[in-house]
Amino acid sequence: MIPELYSVICDTYKTMDRTFDVPLDEFTEDSELRDLGIDRQSFRVILMNIESRMNITLPVYDYSDVSDVGDVITMIKSSK
Repeated sequence: MIPELYSVICDTYKTMDRTFDVPLDEFTEDSELRDLGIDRQSFRVILMNIESRMNITLPVYDYSDVSDVGDVITMIKSSK
């Protein structure tokens, strides 16, 4: 799950003309989104890309409870 999510984030940043400079080996479930350089705007775009690439609908309307990569993974798993 982590490599797939990492790939979505990297691809999202490329389409946003930005660089995601966190190596995969430093990208863990405990990684805080803000520490990875993911702001609210980027996060919303990433979520749309997750939905599109994984063919799922994420059940989240209030993103304030999502603070780390593990929260995103939990959200993805709950949508399947």
